[in-house]
Amino acid sequence: MAFELQDLPDRNRRRQHSQEKCGQYQTGTSIEQRPAPVNQRTEFGHWEVDTILSSRGQSKACLVTFVERSSRLLWALKAPDRMTQSLNQAFVSFKQRYGLTTYFCHPYSPWERGNTNRKLRWFFPKKTDFKQVTADQVLASLELINNRPLKLHNYRTAIEAFRVCSD
Repeated sequence: MAFELQDLPDRNRRRQHSQEKCGQYQTGTSIEQRPAPVNQRTEFGHWEVDTILSSRGQSKACLVTFVERSSRLLWALKAPDRMTQSLNQAFVSFKQRYGLTTYFCHPYSPWERGNTNRKLRWFFPKKTDFKQVTADQVLASLELINNRPLKLHNYRTAIEAFRVCSD
């Protein structure tokens, strides 16, 4: 019996995500509003923010990740949950340290973020409970990631590129 793919249930239908209120930032600028030099990664000092979550059913703890677009320097802070207050607190503490412009990617849009969270997932796989992860473990993984030579920086590390750009 012949049938068309369109006749299959749920074929070519996108899953509808509910309008998520938990974990939305109230400070910062949307990725849509950034200028062209930021999109092309030619200007230093522009950061992107994202979260990496614990496995469902485990703790609500997460990592808030920050990536400088031109140097690809990665920084992460541990947050107790994804509630707005916790994420805003992590964001404000980071912004006080660096004081730079930050752009927020859309939820469920990994193509807007590059593969920096994937690098952290190598150290903290999908089933990781971030409540059990210490700040020292996060710092150790960030040190290894940021000290990895990158071809796009002529085999300089992200830390070296960050220092050159920030001077």
